[in-house]
Amino acid sequence: MIPLMLDLSAKRILIFGAGAVGVRKARHFSGCRMTVVSRSLSPDVFSLPQLSIKQMDVADLEDDNLVKLIEKHDFVIAALSDAVQNDRIIRLAKSAGKWYNCATSDDANFLIPSTVSGDEYTIAVSTSGRAPAVPRFIREDLEDRYEGLDNMIRLLASLREQLKTTVPDQEKRAEILRAVLRDENIRQRCRENRNADDLVAGYL
Repeated sequence: MIPLMLDLSAKRILIFGAGAVGVRKARHFSGCRMTVVSRSLSPDVFSLPQLSIKQMDVADLEDDNLVKLIEKHDFVIAALSDAVQNDRIIRLAKSAGKWYNCATSDDANFLIPSTVSGDEYTIAVSTSGRAPAVPRFIREDLEDRYEGLDNMIRLLASLREQLKTTVPDQEKRAEILRAVLRDENIRQRCRENRNADDLVAGYL
């Protein structure tokens, strides 16, 4: 698997299953147009944006009707509690040439990583399903370790633009930015949501 950051806002996501697993996977695609197909619906599913709900039992659908539904979407996620139906969905998604992911097996051509994100960043972690506890551990550690990271990113982005007009040497600019990033006083100001312009001025 090759990690990528992709803009999927124009893609259509099809998720089978609206229990805890299905909702968790759906939240990862927030901002995309999604269709959720499930016999029973968790109340949490109604909080998801841009969501179309089809309340039906997949087992009652003939393959032809299921294929028609799959063909209208770009990504297919099988997150039902019924592994047999999940396998059926994945088989049809493969035949249709879709991106697919299965909650009850390793049969997938894309993975959904554990993520840590803010307004200015996203960090993704995956062990390819081999040790699910590890990405969660790393995610929780990063959330604690990098409190205030949004503020630091905004600060560095602004400083970088200033340095482009005052420091012609690119390596020197990079050195200054690294020094600011390592400055514990500046990092503390960022964690406390306080202005650090006076400290940054010392690097200009």
